[in-house]
Amino acid sequence: MKTYIRLRENFLPSSANTLFFTVLLFFILLFVLSSNDPKKVLVVETETVTLEKVEVGHVWDTLDGIGYHFEENKKVVMDPRFEKLQKLPDCDLTVDKKLSRVDTLRLMDTFQKCINPIVERWRDNVDAKEDNIMVTLGVGHDTMAEEKLNRTLPNTYFYGADPIIEPNRQLYSAFGKFFPFAIGREPGFTKFRVLPNQNQKTSESRKIYLEKMVFLGTYEFQDVTTIPLTYFLSDILKLKRIDIAWIDIEGGEFEFLYQFYRGGLLDQKDITICQFNLEIHSKFHPLGAQVFHDFVFQILDDKRYVFLKPTRTEPGVHRMFFINLENLECVRKFLQ
Repeated sequence: MKTYIRLRENFLPSSANTLFFTVLLFFILLFVLSSNDPKKVLVVETETVTLEKVEVGHVWDTLDGIGYHFEENKKVVMDPRFEKLQKLPDCDLTVDKKLSRVDTLRLMDTFQKCINPIVERWRDNVDAKEDNIMVTLGVGHDTMAEEKLNRTLPNTYFYGADPIIEPNRQLYSAFGKFFPFAIGREPGFTKFRVLPNQNQKTSESRKIYLEKMVFLGTYEFQDVTTIPLTYFLSDILKLKRIDIAWIDIEGGEFEFLYQFYRGGLLDQKDITICQFNLEIHSKFHPLGAQVFHDFVFQILDDKRYVFLKPTRTEPGVHRMFFINLENLECVRKFLQ
């Protein structure tokens, strides 16, 4: 009985609880009633926009996510002369399959037969024994030709230049004056193709050369002291006329070929060259082929020198002889 009374006291609401629940029910009822009120709905009017289609030209360099679209190759319009060349018959390449070989001995013999009668005609003529000036550019360990000329024309003054001192100094000083430097366009150091110093005795070297007709040693490129051509001839040698010049400097000639042109540096220094032998070495200087081409045509346009006996001694190496037909002293001395 006591337990029932305690439970009743705990679970039966008091007056305060009754008031709380009454207020709670009122608010719940009010919320339910207010949620049923109609609300205004905002209506959005839509408008249809029609986009005009725009024609876009072909854009070939735009990025499409994969790569660039490049324009196709256009047709190349050729010169009309090209079509004519295309219609020419094919060359018969079988004709020149066998390379021609220069017979050096026969060539030298032909030259001797040509020049010896001229030399012999003046050998014993006292009136004709005027001094001669010869300049050798590039001795190359070989002075046999100069020595023969010295015996034939003993009244010749020889001047030789080569950047390799020995054995060139020993060989050339036997009959002339030797200068240990290279000849080029500007003073300073230049990389030249030279024949290095040799250790063998001069007499033995000459004997081997005469027997086998081969050059001793191997050419190589070295930085050598260089003197300008016109400075060497005008300021060092004090020359105004050179009767004979031999130029064989393994490609260095391309530096000063333009100085032989009419109005060039040689003319400005009032230097006359009556005749000269020139060896061109485009084999070792590929860009020199164009220089040689321009040189030949300019010499023809100047009409001062004629060149004779052009010879291809090996692929990319050509030798020719020039003689001055404009200078009256040169013509009188060597042609009349």
